Amino acid sequence: MTLQAGAQPMHRPPTQNEKNSLAADRARIAAIEAQISELERSISCLREERSLLQGRLDAYTYPVLTLPGEIVSEIFVHFLPIYPETPPMIGRSSPNVLGHICQKWREIAFGTPALWRGITLSLSNGKRFDQKIRLLELWLKRSGSCLLSIHIDLVVDDPDFSDDADSTHLATTIVTHAIAAHSARWEYLRLFSFTHPFPSVTAPLPFLRVLTMGSAMPIVNGVPNTDSLTQALHAAPLLQAVAIVSWREHCISLYPWSQLTRFTGNSISPHVSIDILARAHNLTYCNMFVCAELVDQVTETAQNVTHQTLSSLILRGYIPRDMPWKFLDVLTLPALQKLEIAQGLLQEDPIGLLKSLISRSRCSIQELYIPYSPESSLELQSLART
Repeated sequence: MTLQAGAQPMHRPPTQNEKNSLAADRARIAAIEAQISELERSISCLREERSLLQGRLDAYTYPVLTLPGEIVSEIFVHFLPIYPETPPMIGRSSPNVLGHICQKWREIAFGTPALWRGITLSLSNGKRFDQKIRLLELWLKRSGSCLLSIHIDLVVDDPDFSDDADSTHLATTIVTHAIAAHSARWEYLRLFSFTHPFPSVTAPLPFLRVLTMGSAMPIVNGVPNTDSLTQALHAAPLLQAVAIVSWREHCISLYPWSQLTRFTGNSISPHVSIDILARAHNLTYCNMFVCAELVDQVTETAQNVTHQTLSSLILRGYIPRDMPWKFLDVLTLPALQKLEIAQGLLQEDPIGLLKSLISRSRCSIQELYIPYSPESSLELQSLART
């Protein structure tokens, strides 16, 4: 059919199928709108519930966070080894981890000086000197006015072959100066180095109780800072225990022997061991490794020593077989209860010497230990029973 100009097109009425399809679309749209309305109401309800729950969470305070800061500090202190034992500076057992939990705990941890009073530092692996020094200075600062337990190991592996020996020496110097600046707070000090490790100290040591010192190499030119060291140690009224890893002959003048109650020493010559017992007349415990490589190094002592307080005496070591030195013959030990002695230090008649010591001292030995020797084991067992 051809339309003439100005004529209106004729609309075809929809078929029944088209009517059904349109009705279905309208119904589907209505259903979708109903679902949207329902979802919007559900979302609104969920948002209200979420807001309510969040408000309850925001208002809730964990019981541990309601504790007073003083209580939390005390709990933190019990996280560490019992003082004077020292925790590691890094790792899961370090007090640093307490500052990683939350801001409040971080403030409490950093504001608790007792957490930082035990310091362990080792330069043994020769690495991360800068980091270790920063940690040392940081812990010294955080410890406030607390007394200190310090364990410093300055023995670097193979320093003569290190590619950075200057850095090693510089790090050692910085460390010793850092701890020396806090010498008035030293209570327990353990210090090891290739040479004599004690830093230059001019002030008294009013709180020092226990001192352990050691060097890994012989000292050619004596002890650095000998005068200041002697003066400082003799101005340490609480010092009672000294342990020397590598003894040197000049060490005899360094320590206030009359006030010591415990002494441990290695590489001590025979005649010096007698001199120590004569000077340290308040000792209750003495552990010495006595040694001499040549007979000429063994000097016969003429002094007899009566020690009224020594209850535990441990003597190990080695001396030439033909040495003229007699040790137990010059000792009288009324308070002796425990005796441990290397058989090589008893010469030819160990049983006779021990019987003589016990009879002369009139002591009651509770423990007697001598390294096993088949020919004298039965006699020693009999002596121990008496």
